[in-house]
Amino acid sequence: MSVRSLLVKVSLLVPLMAVSAWAVAPKHPAVVEWQGSVWITGKDGKRLSLRGKQVLREKAVLETGANSRVKIQLDPVRQFTVGESSEVSIPVISWESGEAPVVLLKKGEIHWLQSLKEKAPYNVALRSDLFEFIAPAGDYVLSIDPAKAFARVKMFEGSMEFSAMNGEESVTVKSGQQAAFQGVIEGGEIAYDVLLKGKKIPKGQLTAVTAIDAKELNAIAATEKKRLKDVARKHAQEKAEAVKFKKAGYICAGPPAKFNECAWVCKDNPKSEKKACAVAKGASCERMRCNANGDWAESTVLDAEKASSICKSQPVVGPCDY
Repeated sequence: MSVRSLLVKVSLLVPLMAVSAWAVAPKHPAVVEWQGSVWITGKDGKRLSLRGKQVLREKAVLETGANSRVKIQLDPVRQFTVGESSEVSIPVISWESGEAPVVLLKKGEIHWLQSLKEKAPYNVALRSDLFEFIAPAGDYVLSIDPAKAFARVKMFEGSMEFSAMNGEESVTVKSGQQAAFQGVIEGGEIAYDVLLKGKKIPKGQLTAVTAIDAKELNAIAATEKKRLKDVARKHAQEKAEAVKFKKAGYICAGPPAKFNECAWVCKDNPKSEKKACAVAKGASCERMRCNANGDWAESTVLDAEKASSICKSQPVVGPCDY
């Protein structure tokens, strides 16, 4: 094979590899629901107010205000909700697979949910300053108050071995039960016994396993019943929309479009603007093309002159202008 032929083959292969990489980009972990005041700090270190659903890349810190919460779909079978006045860190997210092997609860609570009938694709370590273990399947709430050196688990479905981080003593917590660990504060911080090679064990003791209040269990059961009903309704809607989507010939979604059509999308538009894309007030107009894989690709931010002539407050789909 000549050098020229080899170069031609390589030049054809590179864009195909780029398209393939784009097509298999992970869709998890992702923000799927939220309410109230939620802040997210991404890989760039900027702390921003959460504005919409998004896939988390490389790492993320999630913070919630009072009466606020945010739900993360970790993978197809697991999700967790960060409760109010809480902070959770996902220190590492694989760029290739989206795997997040560690979830760190810094303060507040996290509600973990995984059906007992579904197997997780990989292990996740749930950590805090007081506990650390591999997340079991089930429905449970973990909480920690660093200022009081107090951590607790409430098990609504399933079971787990609960203990202090690196502790030898543990208790089995089953459905309808709860247990806690009361640590020690010394010098305003959580106190530890430090063993060989820097291994730390929080000072304190486990509490006895007790029953969760019946009213709380009933409230959780009602919430779960509503969740399952909502999931069934959502699946039915998605199925109906998929049929409609296919009949129309669309292959791209958000907004729907056919192969090789372009979309002009206004980003960060002021809420006061109902029709125009106010580039002069901080908005931007982004043009994308619907490729053969059904993905929006070739993203380009247009200048103010072009944006004013084609971009609206709502996405515009039509033949590409190039």
